[in-house]
Amino acid sequence: MKAFISYSHRDENYLERLKVHLAQMKRENMIDEWTDKEIHAGSSLENEINGALASSQIFLALVSPDYLASNYCFEKEFEAALQLQEEGELIIVPIIVEHCEWQKTPFGKLKAIPKDGKPISDYTNPNNAFLTVVDELRRLIETKPQVYISDDKPSNEVAVPSSKRNYKVKKTFSEVDKVNFIEASFKYILAYFKSSVDEINDVENIQARFLKQDNSSFSCLISNRANVKDSYLAVSLVNKGQTHFGDLQYAFSDRVNESSIHLDKLFNIGFDEYELFWISHNAYGFQRQRDEVQLTAVGVAEIIWNNFIEQVGIS
Repeated sequence: MKAFISYSHRDENYLERLKVHLAQMKRENMIDEWTDKEIHAGSSLENEINGALASSQIFLALVSPDYLASNYCFEKEFEAALQLQEEGELIIVPIIVEHCEWQKTPFGKLKAIPKDGKPISDYTNPNNAFLTVVDELRRLIETKPQVYISDDKPSNEVAVPSSKRNYKVKKTFSEVDKVNFIEASFKYILAYFKSSVDEINDVENIQARFLKQDNSSFSCLISNRANVKDSYLAVSLVNKGQTHFGDLQYAFSDRVNESSIHLDKLFNIGFDEYELFWISHNAYGFQRQRDEVQLTAVGVAEIIWNNFIEQVGIS
């Protein structure tokens, strides 16, 4: 799906970070963004922009005081996008990057992201904000039918809408595939916790910090000064030489004791004919259940984080 990104050049730093976070969606051919950087010298600015707008399905506006003050961004690009949205040809998605009076503009009638229109500039770690943006865009693209228009199609022919289908291809997974999946998941979980620890430090009466990390484990500490509660957390890949119980585990201490396994704090790598995934163990044994939940690294990170902060009275 083609996305037209409208932004003030004074907010170019936000544009670059957004493009970084869209990289995986581009690899999956979910999105193809367009900005005025695509315009070559000597080209007609207005014609190029109008053409890009006409061929886009999403209009991403990086909203800031500079954006609202820009005659071209707000009064030309946005106005043209509003007309296309009224005709059902385009979806406008406001991305609030700085505090401004966007609610008093036509943007105020639209759902803004990040969550609740909280400006990206308010996040201690902007990567958390951009992750929310990307999640919302994924949901939007997965539910919106796409329109494919061929350049050689007669102008009076109706374009045929087609839903974006997620095809699955059967495959087998080698041990190398599994090891790569585990290591990539651990790197994501580590990054998730680093950004979450940074962000939760902004919450009143809450203190959190990382204690240590290496290639297969990390630990952190959180304190709630309001109820005088503290909790350690250690997350570790399981040493296959010592146990076959699982692949990743965690404990509410400053280190994981592999001689004492907690089944409810253990995750196994799983796979079917199509993909690799994570499975959460339960206290009733190791046999896989038909209704087991297949988790991504995101799901594993969220389960561990929510259980961690619960220890000190945070939800």
